[in-house]
Amino acid sequence: PPRFVNFQLTFVHTHTQARYAVAMLAQYLTRTNSVHTRLFATKSIVRRLSGNHNHEDAGLATLVILRHGQSTWNATPTFTGWCDAPLTERGTSEAKSSGELLKERGLSGFDIAYTSTLERAIVTCELALKHSSSTATTPVEKAWQLNERHYGALQGFRKDDPAIHAKHGAENLASWRRDFSAAPPPMDEQHPHYQPPPAPLTESLEDCQKRVLTYWNSTILPSLQPNSNVLLVAHSNTLRGLVSYLDKIPIENVPQIHIPNSVPCVYKIDPNTGETVSPLVETAAGGSRGRWIFSSENHMRLRGKIGGSGSLTRSIFEAWDLDGNGELDGREIQIGLRGLMGGDDVAVAALAGKILEEIDNDGSQTLDLEEFEMHALDACRKFMPGLMEEETG
Repeated sequence: PPRFVNFQLTFVHTHTQARYAVAMLAQYLTRTNSVHTRLFATKSIVRRLSGNHNHEDAGLATLVILRHGQSTWNATPTFTGWCDAPLTERGTSEAKSSGELLKERGLSGFDIAYTSTLERAIVTCELALKHSSSTATTPVEKAWQLNERHYGALQGFRKDDPAIHAKHGAENLASWRRDFSAAPPPMDEQHPHYQPPPAPLTESLEDCQKRVLTYWNSTILPSLQPNSNVLLVAHSNTLRGLVSYLDKIPIENVPQIHIPNSVPCVYKIDPNTGETVSPLVETAAGGSRGRWIFSSENHMRLRGKIGGSGSLTRSIFEAWDLDGNGELDGREIQIGLRGLMGGDDVAVAALAGKILEEIDNDGSQTLDLEEFEMHALDACRKFMPGLMEEETG
């Protein structure tokens, strides 16, 4: 009878799923020694069999990366590195808001979370999980490999300290902060912020990326099961190293990757290949598959400093300025808006033209940074009502 045939087909399909899941679980358990991630693997595979997932994302893992909220040394600003600076009041509020935003966008119920061993990241992780309504049983893995880049002898000094500039020179300081393979002078055991191993004595961006990717490949990637939700809370340079890897950013463009405090970024990852599968959005660094999630609160922070380490409006301007000439034309605005909005090119092109018309003060048909910072947010709100309450690029 038809009902019996349907039952047989359903049983065969479910039985095949179950056999696949058991094989997948057995393979995974041989690849990690973590008790937390072993328990999580079972949970996520059971959820896969339950069929409770978005059809378009079926079989994909969701990775949310999040930089910690503002720390006391971000606000100074100071070369923080492995120093354990706590969150400011603002940083605590940012962390809570990021969790609430994740909940609003349906990104709650994380299966596992990863963070560093530094207080500012741990507290941000805990608050984000709590306010996203993830369960109290969500396991949290703390790893020194996710700690901020070590700034060597510079660690603990203000970035604008005249003595540091006089001793090392502005050119060297700029190189150590931004060149991929350049490292500050190492600290010694007499340094006031010296820590024994595994803390290094200094690191370049390249050194930092190597340890992050070692941990990514050995621990985080194996935990990305089909339909799983994973939260990673870390630091500017550690996340910059991971993002550059996920987005295949050329080394020379890595310094152009900006990671703002407490603004979630979502990647969809194929757990079988480890490849990111979200649509590519053009950026100054060479393209990204991550999707930044802006709320009305964190979008307002575009107006000012984020963590004392640069303006996010400036970062967006630089990301949209594809030819690097210091001005945005209609085509560049269109590409940038497409990354934020998606949708058809005709609508985006029309919107880009209206925004350019609204904020082009001098009639040059281009925008410089000053014009962009002064008027872009208001223009976006005028012509894109509700945009910042939707998931953006």
